[in-house]
Amino acid sequence: MKFIKLTLFLFLSSAFAYAQKWEVGKTYTDEEKWTEFIVGDLPLIISVPHGGTLSLTSSPTRNCKGAVTVTDSRTIELVKEIEKAFLAKYNARPFIIISNLSRKHVDHNRDIDEGTCGDKAMEKPWNQFHDYIDTAVVLATKKFGKSIYIDLHGHGHTKQRLEVGYLLKPDELRDLDAKDNKQVAKSSVANLLANDKKLDLEQLLVGPEAFGTLIAKEGFDAVPSKQDVAPLEEDKYFNGGYNTARYTSVKYPNVFGWQIESNYKGVRDAAGRPIFAKAFVDVMSEYFKTYLKTSF
Repeated sequence: MKFIKLTLFLFLSSAFAYAQKWEVGKTYTDEEKWTEFIVGDLPLIISVPHGGTLSLTSSPTRNCKGAVTVTDSRTIELVKEIEKAFLAKYNARPFIIISNLSRKHVDHNRDIDEGTCGDKAMEKPWNQFHDYIDTAVVLATKKFGKSIYIDLHGHGHTKQRLEVGYLLKPDELRDLDAKDNKQVAKSSVANLLANDKKLDLEQLLVGPEAFGTLIAKEGFDAVPSKQDVAPLEEDKYFNGGYNTARYTSVKYPNVFGWQIESNYKGVRDAAGRPIFAKAFVDVMSEYFKTYLKTSF
């Protein structure tokens, strides 16, 4: 039943995206301005589900089992800096979806039941956030054939590095096997591997042209990468959540990507944001050329 509902939802989302004229560079919002959608013109979609700080007196704090309410501070500012850096270098921008609501009320990186904790009023912004991502997928893949999806977060772990989540657990990264079909199918780059048989999982995660490897060469430590292939057993590490699993699944065959859990110092802080954003743009432009055969 869930599969049927999602299939119908994707069909209706595609029809809606094609029917409406979306203007590149324009920001669309719901009536309450809880959710923002910036229309891009690159094969890159970035969502920011946990950076919002808007609190509502009319909505209770989520307290269902498993509920997490901490804010990923400055991730909205970070994605805006990334947009600015893309515009400065290429006069183009990624598709960006932002939640301005506090995670105390809604979590867009959980399924709707856990994400709203049963608060019916929060179903609307939860659906709006995902409607905008679906629209971005339709627009990006229509223009470019394939698109990259990144779910942007922030962590407070001791090690100051980017945690790049491909949906594989730390023990799987420590025992990475490009020929392991289960690992390949589970990963958030499975769609790219299915479309390009010349690539393999190890190449995409820890190879010389992996995202983590390229961003580490720019001075931002990342795991997994060629420089740091896997978290140690004692390390904390986020491998990706609901959004990454959903938008890189077989239901979105032309999308692949990863979750970024960014450290604060040097990346999300005021001094680090513009430096990281410039490095990110340089890395992604190389990534586009290598894996999407697209340049700007």
